[in-house]
Amino acid sequence: MASMSPITAPTVRTHGLVDEATRAYAVRKLEAALHHAPAPVLRSWLVLDAAAPGDRVDAHVDVNGVPVHVHAVGMGLQEATDLMQQKLRSCLRRIRRRAADHVPPAPAKL
Repeated sequence: MASMSPITAPTVRTHGLVDEATRAYAVRKLEAALHHAPAPVLRSWLVLDAAAPGDRVDAHVDVNGVPVHVHAVGMGLQEATDLMQQKLRSCLRRIRRRAADHVPPAPAKL
């Protein structure tokens, strides 16, 4: 599937000890999920929290004015990132289906 718009680099915030490789992994996973967005992605940001009980990853995305937020907790930030990606793809698929369900019918030919 072709991307609807170029994916801009997300803003990333971290809490606790998060190394650069983990940060880069989370950004790649977010960007991979955003290629499935049904409309232009206006803004995205990640929060990687290694200080929380259980490692947590939050993703916030603005899909052409529709806010999407997912979070995931895992045994490590990589597991939490993988879960975040799955949840985000699921949300983006729902947005796509909702938009497809609300397409107005083509005008009738007379």
